[in-house]
Amino acid sequence: MLGGVCSGIAKRFGVQARTVRIVAVISALFLASGAALYMAMWIAITRQGEDTSIFTRTSSDKREKEILFVVSIAVITFLIALRTLGLHALGLFLWLLTLSALEGLMVWRGASSDEREHLRTLADSSAVRTTTKSDSWLGVAIRTGVGVVFAIWGISFLSRVGYEQGAAAYVIVGAAALVLGLFVLFAPWWVRTVRDLSYERRARLRAQDRADMAAHVHDSVMQTLSLIQRAADNPAEVTRLARIQERDLRIWLANPETFGTSTNPPTSLAQSALEIEREIEDNYGVGVDVVVVADIALDDSVNALLAAGREATLNAAKWSGANSISLYIEAEPNQVSMFIRDQGKGFDLGQVPDDRQGIARSIIERMHRYDGTAVIRSTPGNGTEVELHMPRRVHSE
Repeated sequence: MLGGVCSGIAKRFGVQARTVRIVAVISALFLASGAALYMAMWIAITRQGEDTSIFTRTSSDKREKEILFVVSIAVITFLIALRTLGLHALGLFLWLLTLSALEGLMVWRGASSDEREHLRTLADSSAVRTTTKSDSWLGVAIRTGVGVVFAIWGISFLSRVGYEQGAAAYVIVGAAALVLGLFVLFAPWWVRTVRDLSYERRARLRAQDRADMAAHVHDSVMQTLSLIQRAADNPAEVTRLARIQERDLRIWLANPETFGTSTNPPTSLAQSALEIEREIEDNYGVGVDVVVVADIALDDSVNALLAAGREATLNAAKWSGANSISLYIEAEPNQVSMFIRDQGKGFDLGQVPDDRQGIARSIIERMHRYDGTAVIRSTPGNGTEVELHMPRRVHSE
């Protein structure tokens, strides 16, 4: 049931597994020798379906050997301290019990993933099974009997205080036994209560998420659909409203807690790019597809780059005639690059009148002031591409 030791012995000698298990339980109650022997066989014998035993896996792992060594030294030191306090009556029992505990630690550390999952499932199901209505009276009686025995044993040790030398040691052992007995008695109900509270909390959170989703759909999506119905004869307005709702939904799905709250001025490259997207789509009804690779904090040179990119995106929205604009930004260790592309009607850069300073001052000259570069490629009928590069002054980011 735990490690398959008893069933393996029963299969080897042709007897019933229940008989071997009964013998193992009786021997475990006699000075804990049965438990130590069971754990030793669990460690030494290879599990069916596996290639190596727990002992082989542990002995070949340097880190596991160090952990077991340190824990063993600490436990042995504690036992020696108990003997110094005058605890002699339970010397052999405590040593065998300690050996069983150390072997159990070795089993847990060296068990395979399948065996560890089996033990975890068995422990979970046992703790919960004892609190259901379908429990057999035998399971409840066994758990109650074991808990009562440990509790009475602890009380008997505590009652000897003041009558024997080394009473302090008996206080420690008695208190530990009493706590263990109470744990065996009441742990299943405690585990079930904790799990019920956890399930209830998760259910409440799910209900709150569903309520938030319903409120968002009502407050945002339904209102946008109503506006779209009113503007059904204006395709440009319908497109603008749909893009606004799409953007809001994407932002809300990425960070639901920020919906409906006022936003502070952007403090990063990605936030500023989203502000450009929001401005262009809301004011001009042209879609902006934004891709940002590696977000960084803002400084003067990055702000200049964003301002030039905003101007290029604004020009594309006003004059290209394209339905969408691509905005790609990448922050590299030495520079920040920004590309604005559209598939609109394009233009001849040499034919731009001198009184139009949007490209010359707002893009090219602004980039040059911060040691950046700006390249504009456009052909009538084939769209426009604006390529901006700004060196980074802070590389530690």
